[in-house]
Amino acid sequence: MWSNFFSSEFSRNVSSQMLGTGLAQALPFLATPLLTRLFSEEDFALYTSFFAVASIFAVAVGGKYHLAIVLPKDERDANKIFVLSIYLTIAYALTIALILPWFHRFFPENLDSVLYYVPLYVLFFGIWSSYINVSIRHKSFVSNAVSKVLQAGGYIVAALVLGFSKVLAFGLVIAKIVGTVVSWIFLSQKTAGHFRFMGWSDLKGVATTYIDYPKYGIWPAFLNTISLQALILILTKFYSTDDLGYYGLTFMVLSAPLGLIGVSFKDVFYQKMADLMNQGRNPEALVFFKKSTLALFLMGLPIGIILFLWGEPLFGFVFGAKWVRSGEFASILAVSFVVKLVVSPLSSVFNATNTLRIASRWQVLYFITTFATLLCCALVFELNIIQLLMVYVAHEIILYGIYFLLQYRMIDQRST
Repeated sequence: MWSNFFSSEFSRNVSSQMLGTGLAQALPFLATPLLTRLFSEEDFALYTSFFAVASIFAVAVGGKYHLAIVLPKDERDANKIFVLSIYLTIAYALTIALILPWFHRFFPENLDSVLYYVPLYVLFFGIWSSYINVSIRHKSFVSNAVSKVLQAGGYIVAALVLGFSKVLAFGLVIAKIVGTVVSWIFLSQKTAGHFRFMGWSDLKGVATTYIDYPKYGIWPAFLNTISLQALILILTKFYSTDDLGYYGLTFMVLSAPLGLIGVSFKDVFYQKMADLMNQGRNPEALVFFKKSTLALFLMGLPIGIILFLWGEPLFGFVFGAKWVRSGEFASILAVSFVVKLVVSPLSSVFNATNTLRIASRWQVLYFITTFATLLCCALVFELNIIQLLMVYVAHEIILYGIYFLLQYRMIDQRST
């Protein structure tokens, strides 16, 4: 049974996604030593700030309707959602372009000029997201993987050209946008999604059917974005700069496998789960959910064990002796890392079953408990950073355990 699972079309699709995601993550990392010689510390600081702001605004692209492209049985309905998501992305980007200049005073002065690029990035990212979900619907996972590599490659080439030529300011920011455009153009040629103008009367039906996506998807996504930064915000406010720096490296290292395995698995898992649910094969969906849970656990367990047992010497050997402290943090966070690696990709069951309101309620709970726990640890109990991380891990295990039970219950109820 398990040999069939790992040799199945699903397994091959995950492998394609992981390869593409892995290369897309590796290429910028390999190019970083050269980019640091072409761009100043200020350039990198501006890029980091730009991407943080742009990521927050990008949460609402397409009204989250692009996530529903995978669901309809009828191809015509799927194309209507595709068109609707692009309409909303264009309107949203234009709204940001009109409103954002009035709020420049709330940002540091050095970000003034670069903020004008935020609407442009949001526009292209939103269109790209719609095409990505079309490719997921049609199981074009090789094209999906290639597009991510092209996105990274386009960013690197544009950054190198702009870095050497110095013809434009904000080279890294422009390169990020160029990479997204390159990937979008490739997907537009390789996927089955083709944009054509439609009237509101054509789109009203799907907009109503999948109203839960903007209604229950956008706000939780905003909360999720802020929640993911909660520990960094608390460390910035209440702990030393050194500890924040050490945690920064830990966060970067742990994020790599979460992105490589989690995101790659999630895209393919979503398509397969939606397909099973659409065909009414609910008992099979439950079996598939269980197998996917075990597969993710088996992928994450070796990494977790290595970090837990040998985090400190490993970080010291790879990054230098002064980064042993980061390895100590990684050892503490290893258990919550495995839990997140398993549970996060499976959360797309709420998309597949069109029950986003359940996920949104959990996200609100997670947001509140995360900040309440961390603030109590820092302000009331004045815990040191090691104690804080231990409490944080306990919180993550409990909250993600609840999240997993909600996922399982949703599938189990549909299968009986």
